[in-house]
Amino acid sequence: MSLVFPYRLKSVNQPILTLGGRWSRPRPLIIVSIIGASSTRVTLGLLDTGADDTVFPQHLAAPLGIDLSNAPIGYMRTANLGRAPVRYAQVRLRITDGVEQRDWPVWVGFTPVPLNQPLLGFAGFLQFFTATFHGDYEKVELTVNSLYPGT
Repeated sequence: MSLVFPYRLKSVNQPILTLGGRWSRPRPLIIVSIIGASSTRVTLGLLDTGADDTVFPQHLAAPLGIDLSNAPIGYMRTANLGRAPVRYAQVRLRITDGVEQRDWPVWVGFTPVPLNQPLLGFAGFLQFFTATFHGDYEKVELTVNSLYPGT
């Protein structure tokens, strides 16, 4: 079965010409739980087909019981800042649409760069799903694929 998530509407200060004058922008934001060694945090994440990795703000790591002091280090490219450091750690991610639930172990990145939302990118997230973005219905459908390692 698939998990279906409606887009969330982000209000704007002026009409969006490219969307026929709408005053809100539809975004593929979904609720995701990140589960660490000592705690779980529920947050909104952006399904981002342009993000190579799944990345969360670094300030979430310590409350989750994740020690990043000796974590593997990589870098990500940002739209406006160029290269930004990322520290990687193993966590569990969980999503639900209220009908279906998916939960899997994965490596994710943590960055000190401010993010509007965590980025649910290819590695760690989208690689495990076939994602169908229904622009006309403003929803996204996620179906687990053969790489999915969870329950």
